Amino acid sequence: MTEPRRARRRDTLRDPETGAWDTAEVRHRLKGWTAVLVALAVLIGGGWFVGTRAWESFMEFRTAEDYLGAEGLADVEVEVPRGATMAQIGQVLQDADVIKSSDTFRQYARTRPDEAAKVQAGTYRMRTQISAEAAFDRLVDPNNIVRNMIQLREGQRLSEQVASLAELTGLPQADFEAVLADPAQLELPEWAEGRPEGFLFPDTYEVGQDPTALAVMKPAVDQFKRVAADLDFENKAAASPAGDAYKALTMASLVEREAVTNEDRAKVARVFYNRLEQGMPLQSDATVAYANNITGRVFTTEAERASDSPYNTYKVTGWIPGPITSPARAAMDAAVNPAEGTWLYFVVVNLDTGETEFNDNLAAHNASAQKLQVWCRTQAPGRCQ
Repeated sequence: MTEPRRARRRDTLRDPETGAWDTAEVRHRLKGWTAVLVALAVLIGGGWFVGTRAWESFMEFRTAEDYLGAEGLADVEVEVPRGATMAQIGQVLQDADVIKSSDTFRQYARTRPDEAAKVQAGTYRMRTQISAEAAFDRLVDPNNIVRNMIQLREGQRLSEQVASLAELTGLPQADFEAVLADPAQLELPEWAEGRPEGFLFPDTYEVGQDPTALAVMKPAVDQFKRVAADLDFENKAAASPAGDAYKALTMASLVEREAVTNEDRAKVARVFYNRLEQGMPLQSDATVAYANNITGRVFTTEAERASDSPYNTYKVTGWIPGPITSPARAAMDAAVNPAEGTWLYFVVVNLDTGETEFNDNLAAHNASAQKLQVWCRTQAPGRCQ
């Protein structure tokens, strides 16, 4: 029987007749194993050397072509142009010393293509001398965008809003007036019938790069429509004493100017509705101020109350032609949800706290008015002019 090959190979280190170790064969095998070990050592050592040199070379390249870290040296703002490519953005960052190399930034941006596609135009808060990775991270974080915000305040008439927008944006006032001359651009509610007074909702808005007057004004109209929809303003107006949305907005504008506290808004609306129902003049100083184009005063003069304007509610009865200001949400809500009551008069008796007294007869109203006069004489001489 043939001897198994494995056993025969195992026994070649011994003399087949005596069983003694074949020293020559052992030395031969040891030399072979030693050569293999030496070769392995050379390979491992060479690999380590090459790997070390490669890492050192990479770090030297990165140090040469990129800043390290995200801390940087100083704050800086950079503007990313609309439609800019990653290469162009990289150049902007390099010119501002945010990054060392626009090429390094562009190559890094290629590793995050989905995020790179979402980088917006705008002004960004950055740091000088940060890595391309850190700069990219800042660009994709919207919290680093410098927002250009403008505010339309409650109770401003349209002419005041236009002047404010022109000042805040630096655009010519004539540009805003041109938009108002063609109000269809604003996409007002159908029931506005092209009358923009009262429809630029008072709120805070973001202005983009290179804005136009239309781009600044339209978001305020859009916000008005969102608030009106949320309040179900049109339907509630139809069921209110106003009878329709435009008259309800007109009432809201009166409430905005006449009510001092939120708690009194619905009661002020009810007073005006009651007076309209009874055919009484509204006798609102706010409408007289609008008629005379005056601001900054609580009271009006006898001469101003003699105006023939249809907005002079000391001389005319019934509804005024339209809103006298842009009301906030609370005033709009009060106009379509007036309080229940029989009041016909109200007067603020303390201008500091806004305390207001409501009455349903003239004698009680005159007594409240006397309280205001005492307050004016003792607490704020000259303020009640």
